[in-house]
Order: sequence, then C-alpha cells, then structure tokens
Amino acid sequence: MTRLFLFVIAIFSVSGAALAMDFELQGHEVVMSGDVTGGECAELQSILQRTQISIVILTHSKGGDADAGYCVGALIRQHGLATVIRGSCNSSCSRMWLGGVSRSLDGAQSRVGLHGNYRNGALQPSAPARLQAWIPTYAPAVNRRLMEQWTNLPSNEQIMFFYNDRAELCDHGQCRPLPEWNAFKAGLSTP
Repeated sequence: MTRLFLFVIAIFSVSGAALAMDFELQGHEVVMSGDVTGGECAELQSILQRTQISIVILTHSKGGDADAGYCVGALIRQHGLATVIRGSCNSSCSRMWLGGVSRSLDGAQSRVGLHGNYRNGALQPSAPARLQAWIPTYAPAVNRRLMEQWTNLPSNEQIMFFYNDRAELCDHGQCRPLPEWNAFKAGLSTP
C-alpha cells in the first residue's frame, strides 16, 4: 500500500510540473511556454537578476493564473523588455505580452487571445474594471470599444483572437471574423 501511495504522489508531482510554464534561455531571449500556474513572476525575476534579457517570447499558452499574468506583464515593462508571441498566447498570457515596450506576433498564425477573468467558468464581477484600468496603461492605443467587449465576455468559453492580419470572436469553439480588425488596428501590437 505504501508503494502505491508513493507511486501516485510521484505521478501527480511529475504531471503537475509538466503543466507549469517552462522557461528556456536563448541568448538574450527567454522563451516562456505552457500554462500560467502562479510561479512565473518569481521565476522571471530570478532570470532577470542573473541574465541580461531583451526579449520575452511567449508561446503555446492557454493562460491560467490571472495575478501571475499581471505580475509578469508589470515586470516585463519595468525592465523595458520587448515581447513576441510565437503560436498562441491566451488569457493571462496576454497580460504578459501586453507588458512589452514593443509587442509583436511572429508569423501569420500567431495570435493573442483576450477575454475577462473567470472563476468556475463565469466572469468575476471585479474583473472587467481591473482589466479596463490595467490594459490602457500598457497598451495606450487600445481600442476601448473592443476592450470593453472582450473584458465583459460572460463565459470563459468566449474569447477574441487577434492576428497580424485579422481578428475573430469565438464562442464555444465557433468563430466569426471581426471585419477590419487585427492586432495592430486594435492597438495591441506595436509597429
């Protein structure tokens, strides 16, 4: 019985670690990928204390812990770093990306996914006001009408995606284009 218990604990420890955001140094860049679990701000701060970084690359993140996203975004801005998305960076990961003094999407399929903050799938009542105060501080050119829409999406099954050449609103996996919008026109990416 003790062996079985230790085996189960080991499996959960390994699987939990695999779900956390990974950090990989590549010269003066740090690549952050995976789910946002809460320890990212401390990890990035530790990297910045020992390595000169100029670019944070965000990739393959569905998001996660909202407070960690805000903290990393603020830390990135405090250190004057650029941010790049390769692939997908959604939800709390988008807060990290918005922290960049310059922000870009690498390639036609890279996208940033924006929505509110949720608990048990439902929009937290204080989330829209917090996001609407925070986002323009980091992205002053943001289109306020669009921001009000995505910060008030009622379900975590809804999200707005912005690419270099297009945007879309998805609801439970069904997406429709947002004509004439893209990451730059929405005031999210920088020239």
